Amino acid sequence: MSVATADHAVIIHRFYEECLDQHQSTVLPELFTPGVILHSPSGDSTGLAAVGQTVERVHALFPGHHFIVDDVVVNDDKAAARWTMTATNSAPIAGIAPTGRPITQQAIVFYRFEGGKIAELWIQLDQVGVFRQIGVVLPGVSIPVSQPPAASAAR
Repeated sequence: MSVATADHAVIIHRFYEECLDQHQSTVLPELFTPGVILHSPSGDSTGLAAVGQTVERVHALFPGHHFIVDDVVVNDDKAAARWTMTATNSAPIAGIAPTGRPITQQAIVFYRFEGGKIAELWIQLDQVGVFRQIGVVLPGVSIPVSQPPAASAAR
């Protein structure tokens, strides 16, 4: 693994461990370019302030959250990470009152680096899984998350 490749993985880990888990938003300028572009399910945004707002939204929606970076793969100026966040649903999500239930959210994020910092990221979250865990009934989804599917009938 080259030094640049190792550095990219370290930056990704620092974002989740220091910024998100330890609430150290002051590290954002060390990790992201000033014009960073964030592509998320809620739309695209640009700049350190946008990343900071996203971090604050995570803190507000999921107090007491904890991130685990499950995997990081780096290839030149690109990287991908798979993470798992555990939290308690203690704040409203999408207008749904808090349930107090534990949740686990997973995501895959792709990153592009410039000058040793994150310049762009694309995040894909398991939002449906979170809604199911807090008891939201989704059209076309009949299996509750807490119960495994029934065994198929004998053939």
